[in-house]
Amino acid sequence: MGIREEKATITKNKIIEAARVLIKEKGLENVSVDDITKEAQVAKGSFYVYYKKKEDIINDIGCMEFRYINDEIKDMDDKNVIDILKFYYHRYYEGVLSIGREISKCWLQNNLNCRCKIEYDYNTISDILVNAIKKNELKEDTNVSALTYKIMSNLYGLTLIWIMSNGSIKNEEELNLVMDDILIPYIKR
Repeated sequence: MGIREEKATITKNKIIEAARVLIKEKGLENVSVDDITKEAQVAKGSFYVYYKKKEDIINDIGCMEFRYINDEIKDMDDKNVIDILKFYYHRYYEGVLSIGREISKCWLQNNLNCRCKIEYDYNTISDILVNAIKKNELKEDTNVSALTYKIMSNLYGLTLIWIMSNGSIKNEEELNLVMDDILIPYIKR
């Protein structure tokens, strides 16, 4: 990476971090592009190099919180599928808590394009399941796509409940029970 690309990456990361802090604290509707660029200590034009409007930054904020999960999972070859998916649930939940209710709420709004996060989650979970089939942990006829969407729906549902409860529901035991219930029919005995 050249000096110009490094500077661009640093600037974009400063904008993302400033937006994350402000939106988590004040909510998206109470934060302007001026607020974000002032907090990031960058020119307003720098914001528009990367984003058309402030809502566009939500995807990058969310994706930054989850970028390391895949790497952590790749190092878990000795764990079974249930333990890996429980780990994913817990790390996902930690990511949601980290970005806060306001940013999580933005993911669920219809006018935002959150394809990067959906595709990331789908690919991560699908890869875990395919690997579990290869390791002979799940039945060979497991419909990976359907099971992936079932797990994602559950994760997103828990996120929605957390947002609707104003962040008061934090029962990690439920995460474990749900994962067991979802996977039991697919476990190879």
